Amino acid sequence: MKTRFFILINILVIVLLTGLGFIMVYYFGVSDSFIVSNNTVVRIIDGDTFELASGNIVRLLCVNSPETNEEGWVEAGNFLSSLILGKEVILESDMQDKDDYGRWLRYVYLNDFSDELIFVNKVMFDDGFAEMMVIPPADSLCGEISGDK
Repeated sequence: MKTRFFILINILVIVLLTGLGFIMVYYFGVSDSFIVSNNTVVRIIDGDTFELASGNIVRLLCVNSPETNEEGWVEAGNFLSSLILGKEVILESDMQDKDDYGRWLRYVYLNDFSDELIFVNKVMFDDGFAEMMVIPPADSLCGEISGDK
């Protein structure tokens, strides 16, 4: 008898907590800080390369920042980190999907919830943390990044 009562109470508590959870999500929404999508940036490798929560490594198209231990590499990496680390990014591919190292080659955008997306590749170039590096055929937006539309 006590066992049935105990089981019944546990089931009731679970149902109530589950219902409370659904009510809270319905009325208050889900905070983005609790959601980690596959396109959330979890690690900055250098000023033009980063890792996603999915484990994929992404290389920014059309730009090149200093490599590890070259002058300016720390600053470039820190700047990219300030832009996208811990945030969900939008990825756009071009004619070439991956480079010889298996990294995704992408144009990267950040939604700051204003009227326009932030074009990360362009910001890295415009703010002096990367130089142009055009490698056909993945170059359809390089002119937009450099300002030579």
